[in-house]
Amino acid sequence: MASNLNKDRRSCEEETTTRNYVLIQGATKMLRFPNLLILPDKVYSLSIEELNSKRASDRFLIDHTVRGVNFSDSFDAWTTSLAVSKEFLEDYGLYKLKIPLEWLLIRFLRHHVEADSLNLLSTDDGQVLTSSNFREYLGRESSGTEAEEILRTLIQSWAGVHPGGALEFRDLFVSTDFTLEILEPGLEALISQGHIKELGQNVYVVR
Repeated sequence: MASNLNKDRRSCEEETTTRNYVLIQGATKMLRFPNLLILPDKVYSLSIEELNSKRASDRFLIDHTVRGVNFSDSFDAWTTSLAVSKEFLEDYGLYKLKIPLEWLLIRFLRHHVEADSLNLLSTDDGQVLTSSNFREYLGRESSGTEAEEILRTLIQSWAGVHPGGALEFRDLFVSTDFTLEILEPGLEALISQGHIKELGQNVYVVR
């Protein structure tokens, strides 16, 4: 199983050493956003669309509209703007990181969801992801025990709202603050303990 995770990691690395966007009809598109935001007590389904906003033009941003809907309570929903500096986006490949920029942007979003500060994202001068703050979302070091405990909490939260539903590595990445080097062994441990089953590349189901 470790070989599968290493293969996934190599695939992620190969993919992210190239640009994290493509040009379609002259517009910059970010395409690899996670679909879920998993919190210990709830799970949000995410829908994300690029937004041609005034602030994007004024501040040289790639802006998006993001809607989150609680799987268990459709009345618990929110909509916000979410932006990244276009200059940072264009330079991101130079950092040679293994993490797609979209994943960092959703981690950035998750911090504001948890802090109940989404209002800070949508104003004309709202906070955005830039070269100055992105390192805060690369992940932190942690013990294997802590990582396993947090991952178990998150997969139980997911199983509670969608039993048997598949989730992806990227959904777990953005729902935690771990580095790739901490998250991957944590998932491997949960697989070996029988808590989750690997269905395919970067796709899992809770047992």
